Amino acid sequence: MSLIFTEEEMRSYEGYLMETLGIPSLLLMERAAGYISKKVFEHIRQLADAHVVVVCGCGNNGADGMAAARLLAEYENVRISVVQIGDPSRRSESNKIQAQILEHMGIRITYDPEEVLQKHTDVIVDAIFGIGINRDLSDVYLDAVRSINAYREAHSDCYVIAVDLPSGLHTDLGIPQPDAVVADETVTFGYPKRGILLREGRRYCGAVTCGGIGIPQPDSACADRVMEWGEICKLMPKRDLLGHKGTFGKVLCIAGSAGMPGAAILNAAAVLRSGAGMVKVIGVSQNRDLMMQAVPEAMFVAMDDEIDEEALAAELHWADTVLLGSGLTKERAGAFLKSTALKDCEKPMVIDADGLNALAEQKKFLMARKESGRITYLTPHPGEFRRLFPETEPHAEQQPDTVRGLAKEYGVILLAKSATTLVANGDKIYYNAMGSDALATAGSGDVLAGALAAVVCVINDPLMAAVYADILHAMAGRAAAQQSGNAGVTASDLIRALPAVMQR
Repeated sequence: MSLIFTEEEMRSYEGYLMETLGIPSLLLMERAAGYISKKVFEHIRQLADAHVVVVCGCGNNGADGMAAARLLAEYENVRISVVQIGDPSRRSESNKIQAQILEHMGIRITYDPEEVLQKHTDVIVDAIFGIGINRDLSDVYLDAVRSINAYREAHSDCYVIAVDLPSGLHTDLGIPQPDAVVADETVTFGYPKRGILLREGRRYCGAVTCGGIGIPQPDSACADRVMEWGEICKLMPKRDLLGHKGTFGKVLCIAGSAGMPGAAILNAAAVLRSGAGMVKVIGVSQNRDLMMQAVPEAMFVAMDDEIDEEALAAELHWADTVLLGSGLTKERAGAFLKSTALKDCEKPMVIDADGLNALAEQKKFLMARKESGRITYLTPHPGEFRRLFPETEPHAEQQPDTVRGLAKEYGVILLAKSATTLVANGDKIYYNAMGSDALATAGSGDVLAGALAAVVCVINDPLMAAVYADILHAMAGRAAAQQSGNAGVTASDLIRALPAVMQR
């Protein structure tokens, strides 16, 4: 799985490459420029007369852009315009060298993007800033960013490629400062940066490619990681040829309420489609017939009004994994959390939906499970996250250090759902950028909770079980969207897609 870096980590690593390993910065720059020019040429190679505008800053990102402009100038069908933004007297040493080379080649550097963007432009290369933006842009840079965006919006055939990160996007938080270049593609180097995957970064970066520039793998002991399905799908153990239904796990879903049977139905169906051998639902009696019609393979235990402690303890003893909360009311979920049987339950537990809302007022339940070393999974969407952790800042579910810290504090594995879901325990964190708006449909979270409960039964590593389930859910969304389009996907479509995705 790919590593993902913060600004500080990337600068430290670049220092290691140059100062410890002795790799010259100009060599790294030349390799980056080669990759940029290759990506640009892929887009324009069939054009008879292509115009490429490279907009450069005064630092090393701008130097990368200038070096790419030099390489692109070698192609007969490419006209190059280079624009520099900022005070030339503040150029970095590498920037000065690249500017001198362009001047010696007769490639003019201008200082007004409006001057060159008046002509037809096929590709704009944004090389104003790379990493390092953590404050609002000053006027000259903000004007340049907005000029690029305005031209792109007015000319749908113009393709914008950002170098390392769209200029104006916060490297670590993925938020515009206060605006950022809207790129069709972002070409980053070495390893992705946090801002590419978090918050608005997904919108501003467009397609993301990570260019290999011949740098060695760093020590990855403490680095964040990006989920990759091709590697993660191998986590699921092979089915035992001699196995029976008990071999592959028994899941107990405490789900559904009067008038809300759907969540329990989706839970149970997702459990079975994700490989578990057996599923049982504890719910209100009026949901029994609907459950049996929708998922006849499921078992059902009616528990109305008062919680039967003895019966609940017996069902918890039967299960390998427990799922609590989908389709329950907050009051009903809270009653289960207060029950002696659930407090004594040693089985891995997935808490979702109103289970999370009730848990916000019963944090002692989590702390008791932490102290006894029991495994607990929390699956909040942004609203549930804020209710569960009201002390955190806005958008804390997209702040990796906060998510990891909360997982450690409460002794849980936390799946903070968003466009990029963060999955963390108190040590490691994984980013799932494979999700799409196909998952933005009612019941999608119930499917994830069911899939997670099933997977926990067979993958021994608790964190990796969560990682597998989360990306399985995302890949099911992509598969379902191929049939229905992103806007037409339903939670039932996700469930139908799960088995085929698991076979890949």
